[in-house]
Amino acid sequence: MASLSKTATTRKPKRVEVNQRALVDKVLSRYPEEFTVFRELLQNADDARATKVLIEFQTKDYATHSVGANGKTNGVNGTTNIPDLLTTKLFKWVVRNNGDDFEDKDWGRLTKIADGNPDEQKIGAFGVGFYSVFGITDSPLVLSGGKSLSIFFQGDQLYTLDDTCSQSEWTSIEMVLKDDMQVPVPKPFDLARFLAATMTFMSSVENAHVSFDNKIFMKIAKSRQVPSEIRIPKDMIPRSKENTMHIKGLSVVTQEIIVELTDWARAAGTKMTSTHPHRSGNENLSKDPVKRKGFWDGSKREATKVAKATKVTSRASTYDHPPWSTHGAKYAVYSAQVTTSPSKDLHKGLHAMTKKDPPSHFDFEMVYFSKEEQDARTAEEKSDPDMGSIFRGPQGLFPQLDGEYMSRIFIGQSTAQTTGIGGHMSGRFIPTVERGSIDLTNGHVAKWNQELLYVGGFLARLVYEQEIRKVQDAWPAVNGVVVPTSDARASASREKASYAMRYFTFQPSTPDAKVSKILQDAFFDCFDYSSNVHFPILTNSGIRYTKDVREIHADFTSFMKMVPTQLPTSPGDPPSLVDSLPEKYGVRTYTFSDVVKELQGRTLQEEEMIGCLRWWVNFISSLEVDEERESTLTFLSSLTDNAKSRIGNSMRVIELRNITKFIDSSIWLPWLQSDDALPPDTIPFSFTRTLDRRHIPSSLLWQPMTVVDWLSHLISPQIDAAHDICKNSTYSNRVLGVLGNIWPTMSSEMKSEAKDLMQDVPWIATNLGFRPPGGAYFPEADVFRDLPVVSVSLFDPQILTVLGEFGVKRHLNFEELFAKADKLSTWSATEMIRYLSTDPDAMERLEDIKKYPVFPCDKGRKHCITDLYLPHGEIRPLGLPILAWSRRIDKDSEDEQLLTDMGFLRHPPLEKLIEIAGDPDPKVQRAAFGYLASKFDELYDTEYEPSKYDDMPFIPAIQDGRECVGAYEEVYSDPSWALMGFQKVHPSVDRKVIGRLRMREAPSAKQVIEIFRSSPPKDVNIAMKWFTFLATKQVLSPGDLQQIAEIPIVPVVEPMSQGHSNSSEARLVPPRECFIGGSQYGEGHLYRKLFTFVDFEERANRFLKACGVKAKPDCSDIVHILIKDPKDFLKKAGAEGDPEKYLVELRGLAVGYEGLSEDDKRRMKNAPIFVGYRTSRSSHPDHSASVVRDEFQLVPAHKILLADDMENRRIFGEFVWLAPQDELLEKLYESVGSGYLSAHIKYNVKPINEQPKWTRCEEVRKAILEKLPIFMHEFDEQRLKQGSVHRKWDDKSRFLVKGCKDLKVDKRLDSDYRISAERQRESNEFYVSAEITTEENGRVVLWLKKTDQLDMYDVAVALCRLLFKTHKKHDVLSLMTILETDKEVLRKRGYDVDRIEQAHEAAKLEDKKKEEERERAARNKHSEESGGGQHGGGNSRFRSRFLDFFRWQSGSKNAGKVDVNEINNALKELMEQCAKGQATPKEQQEIRNREHSGAGRKLKDVKYCTELKSTALVPVEVGGAAGLIPVWRQITAREEIPAELTDFANIVHGLNGVLDLSNNENGIFNIFWHPEDRDLMGFNRNRLIFLNLAHYMKHLESGMTPGQAYIHWYYIILHEVAHNKTPFHDEHHELLVSALSAHFLPRLHDVEEVREYFNCATDVL
Repeated sequence: MASLSKTATTRKPKRVEVNQRALVDKVLSRYPEEFTVFRELLQNADDARATKVLIEFQTKDYATHSVGANGKTNGVNGTTNIPDLLTTKLFKWVVRNNGDDFEDKDWGRLTKIADGNPDEQKIGAFGVGFYSVFGITDSPLVLSGGKSLSIFFQGDQLYTLDDTCSQSEWTSIEMVLKDDMQVPVPKPFDLARFLAATMTFMSSVENAHVSFDNKIFMKIAKSRQVPSEIRIPKDMIPRSKENTMHIKGLSVVTQEIIVELTDWARAAGTKMTSTHPHRSGNENLSKDPVKRKGFWDGSKREATKVAKATKVTSRASTYDHPPWSTHGAKYAVYSAQVTTSPSKDLHKGLHAMTKKDPPSHFDFEMVYFSKEEQDARTAEEKSDPDMGSIFRGPQGLFPQLDGEYMSRIFIGQSTAQTTGIGGHMSGRFIPTVERGSIDLTNGHVAKWNQELLYVGGFLARLVYEQEIRKVQDAWPAVNGVVVPTSDARASASREKASYAMRYFTFQPSTPDAKVSKILQDAFFDCFDYSSNVHFPILTNSGIRYTKDVREIHADFTSFMKMVPTQLPTSPGDPPSLVDSLPEKYGVRTYTFSDVVKELQGRTLQEEEMIGCLRWWVNFISSLEVDEERESTLTFLSSLTDNAKSRIGNSMRVIELRNITKFIDSSIWLPWLQSDDALPPDTIPFSFTRTLDRRHIPSSLLWQPMTVVDWLSHLISPQIDAAHDICKNSTYSNRVLGVLGNIWPTMSSEMKSEAKDLMQDVPWIATNLGFRPPGGAYFPEADVFRDLPVVSVSLFDPQILTVLGEFGVKRHLNFEELFAKADKLSTWSATEMIRYLSTDPDAMERLEDIKKYPVFPCDKGRKHCITDLYLPHGEIRPLGLPILAWSRRIDKDSEDEQLLTDMGFLRHPPLEKLIEIAGDPDPKVQRAAFGYLASKFDELYDTEYEPSKYDDMPFIPAIQDGRECVGAYEEVYSDPSWALMGFQKVHPSVDRKVIGRLRMREAPSAKQVIEIFRSSPPKDVNIAMKWFTFLATKQVLSPGDLQQIAEIPIVPVVEPMSQGHSNSSEARLVPPRECFIGGSQYGEGHLYRKLFTFVDFEERANRFLKACGVKAKPDCSDIVHILIKDPKDFLKKAGAEGDPEKYLVELRGLAVGYEGLSEDDKRRMKNAPIFVGYRTSRSSHPDHSASVVRDEFQLVPAHKILLADDMENRRIFGEFVWLAPQDELLEKLYESVGSGYLSAHIKYNVKPINEQPKWTRCEEVRKAILEKLPIFMHEFDEQRLKQGSVHRKWDDKSRFLVKGCKDLKVDKRLDSDYRISAERQRESNEFYVSAEITTEENGRVVLWLKKTDQLDMYDVAVALCRLLFKTHKKHDVLSLMTILETDKEVLRKRGYDVDRIEQAHEAAKLEDKKKEEERERAARNKHSEESGGGQHGGGNSRFRSRFLDFFRWQSGSKNAGKVDVNEINNALKELMEQCAKGQATPKEQQEIRNREHSGAGRKLKDVKYCTELKSTALVPVEVGGAAGLIPVWRQITAREEIPAELTDFANIVHGLNGVLDLSNNENGIFNIFWHPEDRDLMGFNRNRLIFLNLAHYMKHLESGMTPGQAYIHWYYIILHEVAHNKTPFHDEHHELLVSALSAHFLPRLHDVEEVREYFNCATDVL
């Protein structure tokens, strides 16, 4: 500090500059609400004790020309034209009041920002309210008491200018508007709403007029009645928590606001919009009181609080009104007279914050709007929904209890802070600077405001008590007791009470939620709890204190009628005051004592008792802990001892203390009726009908009534006559009916006890009176009509069972039966059979009876039982012996069953029936087959095996138009096969029968091939029909089609010889030797001479193509015919003299060579089909010079050389066959085995006199090492002899350049390529300037002849011969140029020298790395071999990961969750879709819709199954390699389709048969070649299945066997077929695949390759 003081003496301090314009803008930014200027100026007027305020809106014309516009008004409404308030822009606002004139201190404060009013009774505290005018003007003018003050900006600083003005009763603030504020008048309707609310808590201002250019369009008047004093209740605490606030008195006054508005002002409309978001109430979820601790011990619950919902109103529009519309509203203003006694610390802090002392006394006011007034506002809104009410809306006087516009805190004027309840509050709160809310964050200010909020809560509680008491006093009563009633008075009281509770339901306040929380705490805490625990609320029994009220609960509602409950609520209802009650006031839950008091107080009705029992049983059964259940059951006696109820509508009363049993509904219902007699200790079933019978014994300790209990009661002396089963036959028979129905449910012990009880009781009614059970008989025993037979109806088999169980007899003994039979002659065979069938003893002797032929047939002859058939009409046409029976026997009748059980035959055996079906008589045939068809499912399905009857003709058929009977192996269900001579099923045979007999749809491929061999089509028409038909079937596999390709089945029409030029005959040609079309070739074309062309139209051609017939000859066909007779080919090509036309065909072969099979390539290599040239020299006739010409001959490729060196060609051309000098042909010749001429010439380099000091050698070596990479970077290493050996030449041990005085080369031709034994020259020695030798150690040496001008051409020739397998002249020239050219020149010519050099270095490093890896691998291999033995041994048996995956699917845990019928229906639908083939356009759209509907929740495309990877497919012609299966290629695929296509197509065709799709006209399978994605199995595109050949190749290369391939692709195909039902890989798809695999698995096992695979590796599955 010393240093600071010292510094201060030497330097002057500088004043801090304040940007006043920015400061004012920042202050204004904190006044966000509309009409802020009016709020602040009206508050100033109220502080000045003004009673009237004028607000004037002036246009520029009026303001500049009218006297009244400048401080003087006449107060008279103008009579000129009505202004347009919507469009007329304003120039000035003027606000006037008739309050006290400004004093000097007021003028002084006006020029000081933040210098508040020091008067403690004034509202202003911060001194910034007036400056809100700067939001609309830059130069306000204040006029008061003859003085004026103008405030304005110069730059960013504020200045003032005082002056005098004319004396007036008004204090005026004139505001010339900023340019951007010169807009029309604010909506008058909205302004009126604001002013009506603003004047509510003003102490002085009573009137406000608003005008436009001196035309008054709005008047607002406030009036108050005489206040009424209210005594402070003795139980209320009239002081705040910190004793800062003391309530000395209370009063209430009725206040009225009258608003008058002209029609033209109202016509301006409103811009009322929602300013608050919706708030939805939480659902008030009640809890079960029985499960609460307090149910049993009286403990209290905690309150549940819910949020309150708000509502948004809509914008209004213009309506016509009278000249003036008047609106009025009344409301009560409750006032608390408050004195303050803040602590010294609080007083000091407040003074520091507000620059004045806190008020010593003030009035705290709260508004209560009555229900009637709120309803009036609602009615106003309904009557004018566009404008709404002038008293309710944004910043309006009336709030919405459950809506958007909430009540607010007023500090003279309204703030943005809501109270959380239905009424506004006004008090000496200290706001935030912008007065948007009250300050609850800053120390002393927050404490002051919190203490003051206690007064608000106190006043709110007082008002609530007052209002609720008014309701209580008005509620209807009977003998002084309030009773629930629905009359008009009670309804009105209920609505008022509900309104009051809603009014004081605290909701979260905004923007500071702590305000409503503090008010709520004060609301409940302002009563002395020690002396008052009463809180009145509305209940179903009027106004009651919460301690006497119970929470409503569904379990108790039905029988608890005496205890008052809170009113029910529904989800979505606004929050309730009851929900926010603190624990001390909380509504309690029911207790057991409440229940006991209810039962003691009255006799319940039956429905009420049912509710009580239901509650008790449900509760006891919900207790899971045994100890808790046992403890709770100790209360049961209190319940049953006091519970009594009427039975139905009668006056009979049942007491639960006497009940020990109940009716078990699972046993007695519906057989026991309500009027049946019950024991006195059994409760009627109507009381327990709704209870869970399983819980009654454990909850009520009652036991189920048993049959013995009931029967004991029925035979007891107390039973009434109507229910006496020993005297009343009707009721006795009814009891038998009840017993018959419940008898199966009884235990054997209970049955025995019941039988013992009733054994000697005469209760069975018979035709001879009542008998004990042992003395009564069934009717069938009364053969001679002399026994006591039971009289009860015996149509019910259950009654028969009960009678038998109790001892009623069915039969006579044999001695008595035979004795009576001797005496009487009325015994018939029918009666004998009937009787014997009912006698178990007789049935035991049935085997003896069957031995006697005593039963007559329909033709009179007698047979044993086992030889006779039942007399059914369907049996008679078969000619079998029929039983003679006296009456008709219906199917499944009792007679039929009886005779069948005795051994009579119902149906003929299957083998006998099939034998009859082959009877020569057509009628018998038809009858037998018809019987087989009709009874197949019922009788013969499990027994029928087609292979047993494959040589027995029994199936009705047609062959060549004649009806016949065919064997199983001869008849087919698809009639279209009759076209080729096969038998078809007779049309009379139903399709269902065909399926049941498992008849084949189509012949086998073997049978079709046999037809082609034995009976091929004889003419073109028949052939076309056959071929067209077979193109639609899937019976023939690619292998079958390959066999057919060799059979002569194609009729070819050729002109007949010997002059019959107009006739023609057909010869049969194998498909392999035919081609489709041929129109593209002219009549004289070579191919017309060589090949046979046919055309059978599109579909027939498709079949021929599948057999291998091609659209045109390809390279393979040309190779075949060329190899067959090369000279004939040469001749037909017209190339005997000039081979050029022949070479054209060879060039075609060169183009298609890579597509040829390996067999074709092998045959080409050895065949003499290639043109070879040699140089021939002959003497000219005049002997002047020799003539050089080229001769040609067709020779094998391996005897021809490629002339890769022109010098050598010149030297040796007459001794060897050379290939044509054509790049395309040279490539072909090389492919089939032709060598290079230079490779077969031996070089012997002879350097003479080495020149070791010649410096030119090192220069050339450096040039080669530097520039050779530039030359070599363009070449593929496949052209190089030794790969990248040149990259090692920087090592002199690998490459060296030497010089010599002279250099010779001796060239010799390899004798293997000599054309003949003709002797060639022994030596061809030449002088050269450069040549290369390779030393024994592998080092390359370039020899240079020492000369002044070194020829780099020879250097380039030597290097090219060393580096390339073959080279061209331009290669030599290019290398020569690069060697002779400077690197900079090369750069200018476009060579990227730097990049090439970097790549060369990188390649050298990579070579080094590979070399190290090879050495390391070699060492490892040597180490493994020396270690002996093999490790790991791997399993050679292949297992597909997809096979494992789908096998896992077959045991899916989800399979059991799906209905079997649903799965079967899905499989049927899937196979029907497969039969249809490709989806129609409409079906394709449905497929896309299914894909789109699941695209977020499910996975469609996966790595191994996705259409996305193969969308660009193009069809490929494969010449029948895939049979009738279409083949495609991915457009990006470069590799040729492999020959394994045929094997794969055979597998696909085999699986097509496994899925029973062979006879479908529409094939679904496609094969595509996508070698870039070998993991892709396939995909399903519009129900067509696409399978990836590359995936097949991948597994084939890894060792997959054919059997494994069948299994692997079986599951893949099923996977894709399942996509017909769902495009997604989800649980549904998984189940479908599992079901499909299980369904077709037996057919898969029948495939030969699969069986073979299982035999050698049965542990795979």
